[in-house]
Amino acid sequence: MLKKKPYSGFSSVYDAVMQDVRYSHWAKFILASYKVHSQKKLPRKVLDLGCGTCKLWKEFPESVEFTGIDSSLEMLEIARKKSIQGELIHSNLLNFNLYPQKFDLILSTHDTLNYLQNAEELKQTFQRTRAHLEVNGLFFFDLSSLFNFKAHFDGQTFYENTGDYKIRWENRFLEEFNSLESVLIFSHKVTKEEFYEVHRHRYFPQKTIHSLLKETGLELLEEGSDYKNWNLKENASFVNYLCRGSEINLRTP
Repeated sequence: MLKKKPYSGFSSVYDAVMQDVRYSHWAKFILASYKVHSQKKLPRKVLDLGCGTCKLWKEFPESVEFTGIDSSLEMLEIARKKSIQGELIHSNLLNFNLYPQKFDLILSTHDTLNYLQNAEELKQTFQRTRAHLEVNGLFFFDLSSLFNFKAHFDGQTFYENTGDYKIRWENRFLEEFNSLESVLIFSHKVTKEEFYEVHRHRYFPQKTIHSLLKETGLELLEEGSDYKNWNLKENASFVNYLCRGSEINLRTP
């Protein structure tokens, strides 16, 4: 069976599979948190790391100027077909450079950062983020928790029947790598063509996050659960983080 890179096929059905995601609620939580900590009503310029198909953008006011970065050309192609305003950039998160642009809010949602495979890659992404923050700008991101990986995915097989494909989604948590491996097997309903994608999501312990944020000049302001509130619970599926640039002088490369 042919192996394809992540989101080669998944991009075509991504929005349908994720139709129950509460993007509107996420946007309200992000914007409310921004207002409290920035003392501004709205951000003017927003950078979305791992923007995907940009479904979240529609939940923000039209006055917000979006720039999106994603490593999947296929996801960006889906986004470009939508009636959204903003700049879309094909890049990974490790070495993006939009200098001299700076942003009032940088965000990364839906476990995008779990796709980074080790602490060094996460540190590089934090460094790039810090370099692109406006003075008093904020960085909002989420990470899937160990509880989420083990309680909701490990050993589970899901089935999707949407668009042109039937999808079998097999999951296992690899203790030796501290990561969730998801194998998505696609079968075209008409041609019967089959291929698969392997998605790997790394779990990053809370201690690692705190240490890397400090090292890269990012001050942790809030830590919370599932886009509900800024109280961290043991059974959170998504851990939310809100940061701002600290007083450490980090130059933009």
